[in-house]
Amino acid sequence: MRAVLQKNDVHEVEFVDMTHDAKGVCKIDGFPVFVKDALKGEKALIRVAKVNKNFAFGRLVEIKEESPFRKIPICEHFLTCGGCDTMHMSYEMQLSFKRHRIKETLRKIAHVEPEIRKTVGMENPFYYRNKVIIPFDKRKGRIVAGFYKNRTRDIVDLKRCHIIPKVFSEIVRYLKGHFQNRGISVYDEEKQTGCIRAVMLRQSFTYNDIALTLILGENRFPEKDEMIEGLLERFPNIVSIVKSVNAKNSGPLIGGKSRTIYGKDLLRDRLLGFEYQMSHKSFYQVNPVQTARLYKEAMRMAKPGPDDVVVDAYSGVGTLTLPFAQRVSRVIGIENVKEAVKNAQENAANNDIENVEFRHGDAAEVMKGLKKEKIDTLVVNPPRKGCEKAFLQAVMAMEIPRIVYVSCNVSTLARDANILSGGGYQVIEAVPFDMFPQTSHIETVMLLEK
Repeated sequence: MRAVLQKNDVHEVEFVDMTHDAKGVCKIDGFPVFVKDALKGEKALIRVAKVNKNFAFGRLVEIKEESPFRKIPICEHFLTCGGCDTMHMSYEMQLSFKRHRIKETLRKIAHVEPEIRKTVGMENPFYYRNKVIIPFDKRKGRIVAGFYKNRTRDIVDLKRCHIIPKVFSEIVRYLKGHFQNRGISVYDEEKQTGCIRAVMLRQSFTYNDIALTLILGENRFPEKDEMIEGLLERFPNIVSIVKSVNAKNSGPLIGGKSRTIYGKDLLRDRLLGFEYQMSHKSFYQVNPVQTARLYKEAMRMAKPGPDDVVVDAYSGVGTLTLPFAQRVSRVIGIENVKEAVKNAQENAANNDIENVEFRHGDAAEVMKGLKKEKIDTLVVNPPRKGCEKAFLQAVMAMEIPRIVYVSCNVSTLARDANILSGGGYQVIEAVPFDMFPQTSHIETVMLLEK
């Protein structure tokens, strides 16, 4: 298909669909154009912003006919910030959009059309995240902090974010002022020099304790004690402050050399009746209200019996491993982050759970080492990139009867479901959970059976 549009052309269009990341889709002489903040069913004037070989991007100029599902975003940063992309939709439409997205992705990539229940939403879809990483930068001599603009490295200087606890915005505001007033340098990505890169904040849903991790571009950190004193005076719920040094521009921000500079590198929380402790490197679901619901659904799908042996791959600090342990004979957790394995072992001991075993290592290699075990159910909760093919091949070779797959990325879920389908597994059902309201991200729990 040849491009028929020119940049800066203005057209009147009707939006006929939505992309996976919530852009409106219209067609001009059959040529697809994607427009941010537009909704299916709306008619509008758009300006062509960029033309590629097979599609184009546009910008809204004027909405002629508005969707009944459009709402005014409560956040002043919505049009520029890349953190949220569905806040212009009613919550009803957000939930419907996410269910439709799962259905279409599974149909197109996995070539399956299982039963998909309605998206499980939240009573209050704001201020729900218990963890956030906020990068810092310097602009015209002033320190800024916030999320990146969509598809850029430009930071939107946030006054207040409506998907994180209000206290997080207050802490970031205090740190900006502290660093600015004392002339502490901000990391420059191009030169790879400077001190302050980002701050990671995590809050206990049950106890309201806060863990703060400062991500630095260099080991030297001036006026550290004054900063700690000021933070604790204003935010007494802070129980842990960790300094993490990472001067690399590639790879994850968290993962460099770290040192605890206040309290202990532990945050405690309670989920489904179990007490958990986690370090700053350990994975823990970001939406505790929805996590409890999702885990109950995962256990319903697994149909655990008292004699069953369950493997929990990508087990983190054991938040799904321990509830299963109450219902089955034995659970084996697999995790490649050492700190998380240590936390999981401590969590099992602290909760008097003895029928669990946590193994550290690559999921595929550990799985191969279990090939002589009789496994009744496999639970997987991988990162956004999904499961490695070697891991799935090991699973298929073991002919495990039942797989409960928890996913934060429906594209890699569909890809992996397609691979497992080729190995004799059938997708039985999928349940979407709105773990990330106001964004196009969606969490899914899926049941596959041999």
